[in-house]
Amino acid sequence: MFALQEGSELASIIPVKRIIKIHLIFLVFFCILLQRSHAKIIIRLEPPKRILVAVLDWGLGHATRCIPLIKELQKRNCVVFIATSGRAYELLKKEFFLTVRCFEIDGYDPIYPDGDGMVLKMLSQVPGFLRIIAKEQLQVEKIVEQNHINLVISDNRYGCYSTKVKSIFISHQLNIQMPPLWKWVQKQVNQKNHEYINKFSECWIPAPEDSVVSLLTKNKSGLKIRHIGYLSRFEKKVLPKKYDLCAICSGPEPQRSHLDYLLNQQLKHSKLQTILVCGKPEAMSKYYKKDNRFIVANCLTTEDLNETIEQSEIILARPGYSTVMDLAKLGKRAIFIPTPGQTEQVYIAEELMNQGIAFSMKQEEFNLEIALKESEKFTGFTTFSFDDTLLKNAIETIL
Repeated sequence: MFALQEGSELASIIPVKRIIKIHLIFLVFFCILLQRSHAKIIIRLEPPKRILVAVLDWGLGHATRCIPLIKELQKRNCVVFIATSGRAYELLKKEFFLTVRCFEIDGYDPIYPDGDGMVLKMLSQVPGFLRIIAKEQLQVEKIVEQNHINLVISDNRYGCYSTKVKSIFISHQLNIQMPPLWKWVQKQVNQKNHEYINKFSECWIPAPEDSVVSLLTKNKSGLKIRHIGYLSRFEKKVLPKKYDLCAICSGPEPQRSHLDYLLNQQLKHSKLQTILVCGKPEAMSKYYKKDNRFIVANCLTTEDLNETIEQSEIILARPGYSTVMDLAKLGKRAIFIPTPGQTEQVYIAEELMNQGIAFSMKQEEFNLEIALKESEKFTGFTTFSFDDTLLKNAIETIL
C-alpha cells in the first residue's frame, strides 16, 4: 500500500516538473518577443525626418536632378518639403502633386543676352542675385522654424541654409569656368563660390570621383565634399522606336525661346518623324501641336519624357549637366547645341566631342542635316555606369 502511494506521488511530481519546464520555455520566448516588439514600437514612435529641399530656378536641370533625391528620401519615410521658384516650382509641383508641400520663394530669374556678352549681362544682375541670396536665407529660416525642419538640402541656392539645423549644398560646379577674355578673374570668382559653399555643413557632388567633366567637379580647395554619383530621374526601358529625333528645349530666357524657334523651323521642314519638347511646365496643355510627322509638346512628365527619349533614335538638346546625366543613364546618342556664351555648356560639349561621345554645333551655325550626318561618327553614351549606392549611402549618413 505504501509502495503504491509512493509511486503515485512520484508519477505526479514528474508531470509537474515538465509543466514548469514548458512554462519557463514559453516565458523565455515571450520575453524575447516582447523585447523585439518593444524595439519595433520605439522605431515606429520615432518621428520621421522633416527635410527641406531648396532648388535653383536657373533652367529646369536643378529641379529634374532633385527628383531622384526626393524620391529616395520618401522611400525612407522622410517628410519632404520643396522651396523653389519659377518653372522649377511648376515642374516639381506637378511631379509631386499631393505628396510634397511646395513653398514658392523668391527667384533669381536670370536673363541671358540675345547674343554675345554673357559675362557683362550676368555682372549687371549680380546686385539682384545678392539680394535674393540674403532674402532666401531669411525665407528658409522661417520655413525651418514653422515646419520643424530637421535638415536642409540646397541645390545650388547659396542662401538656402539654416543656422539652426544641418544644411547640405549640392553642386557640380566646384570650379566655375570663365570665358577666355575673363580668365583673369576666375580665381576670385571661385574663391567667392567656395566661401558660399563653406556656409553649409558639406557639399554633395552629383558625380562619381572619376567624373566625365572632372574640370568642374575636382575639389581643389579642401571643401568638405561627398560624391553621390550621377543623378537621373529616368529608368532604362526597352521600347519600340517611334521617333527619328527628339528635340528638347531648356534653359533661361530668351535663349530657350531662340532654340525653340530655331528647332521648330528646321524640324517642320524635315521628312523625319520628330517631336519637340518646349520645356514650358507652366503651360496648361501637354501638347501644342500634333500631326502624323511632327509633334510639339509644351512639357512632358518624367514618365512621358522617359518613354519619349527611349522611343527616339537620337536626342537634340542643350548640353546642360542634368541633361547629359539623363542621356547617359539611358545610353542614348545625342547632338548638342550649347547655350551661346554659357561657358560650362561649351566646355561640356567640347569634352564630349573630344571623347568621341556626342557631336555639338554652335546655335548660330546649326544645320539639322549636317548635324545628323556628323553625329554618326560618335558612339553616344555607352560606357557610363550609374551607382545609386553612393546616393543611398549619403542619405544614410544624414538620417
